[in-house]
Amino acid sequence: MVTPFGRWRASVGIVAAAALAGCLDRNPDFEEPPLPTASGSDSATTTGDPTAPPSQGTADSPSDPSATDAGTATVGVTETTDSLTTGPTTTPFEGCGDGQLDPNEECDDGPANADDAACTSKCTLARCGDGLIQKDVESCEDGNDDPADGCVACFEPHVCQEVLFRAPGSPTGLYKMDPDGPGPGPLVPVYCDMTLQGGGWTRVERSPFDDPIARALFADVEVSYADPTNPRYRMGRAAMEAVKQRSNELWIDCGGKDHLWTDSDFVFAGEDEPNICNAIGPVLYKEAQLNDILLTDVELCTGFSGFLDGECSGAWRIDEIEQELCGLSGTPWLDGQLFTTQSADVFAADPTVVEPEVHECHKPGAIRSVFMR
Repeated sequence: MVTPFGRWRASVGIVAAAALAGCLDRNPDFEEPPLPTASGSDSATTTGDPTAPPSQGTADSPSDPSATDAGTATVGVTETTDSLTTGPTTTPFEGCGDGQLDPNEECDDGPANADDAACTSKCTLARCGDGLIQKDVESCEDGNDDPADGCVACFEPHVCQEVLFRAPGSPTGLYKMDPDGPGPGPLVPVYCDMTLQGGGWTRVERSPFDDPIARALFADVEVSYADPTNPRYRMGRAAMEAVKQRSNELWIDCGGKDHLWTDSDFVFAGEDEPNICNAIGPVLYKEAQLNDILLTDVELCTGFSGFLDGECSGAWRIDEIEQELCGLSGTPWLDGQLFTTQSADVFAADPTVVEPEVHECHKPGAIRSVFMR
């Protein structure tokens, strides 16, 4: 069946790309899970997440400076309230700052004591939850345990995997983060799938079959950036680049078992082709599942450009007829036999030729999602 988009095929230039192989499980669920609600609390921010430098005059320094330890008691210290911090602080002991570790001090680095140092101006060890931001170790401090509010374990996340690493067990849903890195932009909500193949997947695009975005992933097109639950959603190129830098896997599905799993290095494949509709090339997939057929460690010729890029055949499509353009078998799903309708653009949300009988992405109401991890 041919959609109203029409069919236009150009002679094809092959786009070569590096590959990564491996074989893992399938995407199990069609229903999108419920979304957690972020706390919306404000947090102080700075930059950096390297290992903390050791404090010279330190007793029992914790091995993980980002671990929450706001409830640690301090012997012989009177608590006061400091309006510049989010939690209780302490009055420094007499002798704090002399570089000598006294019995009532956790540390004392002398003149190096500071509220952004490993040893604070109160001679207490810096820790996540103390209301202070340790330079080059913590990037935020909001005094709560909500991983969805843009500050998780005193770290401002950029991708979902960073949230899951610091807060294991975090549920699927919306999380505030800064996907495009340091800059003047505010935190934005990002949808995280925390169950798919172990979780930690950042969604970068949603494109419905009934109203597709119809653009190559390398095209700089931003759609509903502040609303990742919108059926039509896409990060702009800068944000997608930042997610790619922190990822090594790419996953495409339409809510069911049909899926593609490959290396995230392929996400912008085809961008160097001068004739945009010739942006076609081989991609090595860890897994490629269509209906009940699961292929592993398989190379498939993939078309990257969509209808709105120049009336191309479908963004991120796998067409059995096009396989020979990459020097590959024209019957990848069933050896020696076509599995799909001739020229069907499977996995494209904007196909020229649809295959609703065997492919989930081409069924009414289908929404294709693109994730990176």
